[in-house]
Amino acid sequence: MRSSRHRVHFIINDHYIRFVESDKRHSFLSYRQKCLPPGVIEEGRIKDIEVFGMILDEIVEEGKLKGSKITMCVPDPFMIVRTVSVPLEIMEDELKGYLYMQLGETIHLPFDDPIIEPVFLGGKGGQNEVLLIATKESVIREYTDVFEASSLKPVVADLSILSLYRFYYHIGQADKKEHLLMVQLGMDTLQLSVFHDHYPSIVRHSKLSLVQDELELKRGRSGQEFYILNVEQNRLDGQARDINTEIERFMNFYRFNLTKGSNQITKLILFGDHPYMDEYAGTISDSFELQVQALTQPLFQIKKGINIPHVFNDCIGLALK
Repeated sequence: MRSSRHRVHFIINDHYIRFVESDKRHSFLSYRQKCLPPGVIEEGRIKDIEVFGMILDEIVEEGKLKGSKITMCVPDPFMIVRTVSVPLEIMEDELKGYLYMQLGETIHLPFDDPIIEPVFLGGKGGQNEVLLIATKESVIREYTDVFEASSLKPVVADLSILSLYRFYYHIGQADKKEHLLMVQLGMDTLQLSVFHDHYPSIVRHSKLSLVQDELELKRGRSGQEFYILNVEQNRLDGQARDINTEIERFMNFYRFNLTKGSNQITKLILFGDHPYMDEYAGTISDSFELQVQALTQPLFQIKKGINIPHVFNDCIGLALK
């Protein structure tokens, strides 16, 4: 019989469904991933609900997860994080209502059905600063409906950047004084975010070029599915240059636009599931004069003593919430 603390923690992107199963705090029971066929999810939106539901049903049956409470991360393309200023007279318990009132006036978001969560940061320059976190309600509803149809019980939605920073904090690496650039490198995505004082200040999501024919599905000895990339070296070299260019632009924007030259990135950490993570970490380290740390080694185990691969770091971060 499962304990009251039993949870299953899902991360879903355009190519994978992943989860780790946890019991009491920091105790992991299992992990699993399945590859999604092309076109089932595109840029975070479920395009083929029937196939997605069938795959999820299969995961629930194989893992004996029926009735489990679950946590999940909001799809990255529908995540907004920014710092906004509000008048001093607005109390903390009034922040959410005030921010909703400002939609379309002083606050503009790229979708018309946002869910907003404010985080009070403190006073600055005669106003209060608030971290605005927003996502698209209809997208969250799509996922929760499919989870519920597969006999799962969604209880928490989080952001991948917060889950990964929680992971980083838990392993004792986080320093509130640093200006940390978190690089999330996916099969065809690049997400960049900055943390300072343990809070994110900006996040940028972009696409990397990928031809579906370059993906080949494989199965490991444990039965886990994964994709490999069949590409020429010059294609990888070109993508590495593109990634470095985006990182440099983002670092310059943070230094000169967002902080007006008062701060700059002091450390870079690399997460993700790109098959060439280690190679790209090397090119990034060679290109920038700052500390680069690639978290590509397993740091957690399930109870059987089996290492949990690094591609599950965001799932683990969800479990640490």
